Amino acid sequence: MAQKEEIKQTAAEKLGNFLFANRTVVLTFVGIVAVLLIGYSVAIVAIDKTNERGLAQIEDIAFVLTNKSYDLSDADLANRSAVALEKLQPLVAKKGIVGVRANMLAADLAFSDKKYDDARKYYLAAVAAGKKSYTAPLCYFNAAVCSEELSDVDAAVSYYESAIAYVDFFEANHAQFSIGRIKEAKKDYAGAAEAYQKLLDKNAADSWGSMARTRMIALKNEGSVQ
Repeated sequence: MAQKEEIKQTAAEKLGNFLFANRTVVLTFVGIVAVLLIGYSVAIVAIDKTNERGLAQIEDIAFVLTNKSYDLSDADLANRSAVALEKLQPLVAKKGIVGVRANMLAADLAFSDKKYDDARKYYLAAVAAGKKSYTAPLCYFNAAVCSEELSDVDAAVSYYESAIAYVDFFEANHAQFSIGRIKEAKKDYAGAAEAYQKLLDKNAADSWGSMARTRMIALKNEGSVQ
């Protein structure tokens, strides 16, 4: 009987096993972060007055939402979130950058409140408002996370694939690993191995590649794949 391949537990692989075992999904929040940290650097781009006003409104909503929020009670935070969502409603119907930013902030708030169906709708609306925006693949990624929370795993795979289709998406490796993780949970071991192998073929050196390698070794050791 052939000796099973030894799994060397690097720090990245230990993290991968932890994430896999705990069925953890990671959401990269961008709505509030984009508002506060990017500081609307889009000001360097020529935008019309309507967009300028819309972005200013979103900035004001985000500022009121987060200003001195560190010592607020859960009830106060929930109230701020509800008020922010209400104020965002006229803006989420907009197209272009205003619609993108408004929907992303609304989605982040809904996700924080564990309203995953609403969050997914807002993320997908952000994609529709700016399909060519650099934020589109991240919104697809987040829609996939919401789908996992809703146990809609087939939709999750589809949204992860949509995110990966964008060139230079910075979470592409994470998305590819997630596809493998979902398929493995469904006992589609051949599909999982294919997803992990795609990641290894593309970028085996980063932490997600290390995690994929760990899962491939585990699947082989278990006899789930050849």
